[in-house]
Amino acid sequence: MKKQKITKRKTSLERLLDLQLESQKLPQLSPVEKAKLEQAFAIEQLYNSSKLEGSSLTTKMIDRAIYGKKLSAA
Repeated sequence: MKKQKITKRKTSLERLLDLQLESQKLPQLSPVEKAKLEQAFAIEQLYNSSKLEGSSLTTKMIDRAIYGKKLSAA
């Protein structure tokens, strides 16, 4: 009879805790880096939510709209 190795899979909570521990080892972001990252997240979230609503806006168009730049056909 062949012995079978039983491996315990980590729960979602255990994986989350592992990620949190790993993230604490990373260097801190500067205020400018943090602002840029949060801004990128906001644009990505806006793009994805607009896609869910059926919008045909691209990330470039959303980026232009956020910064008040004139949208052009080009």
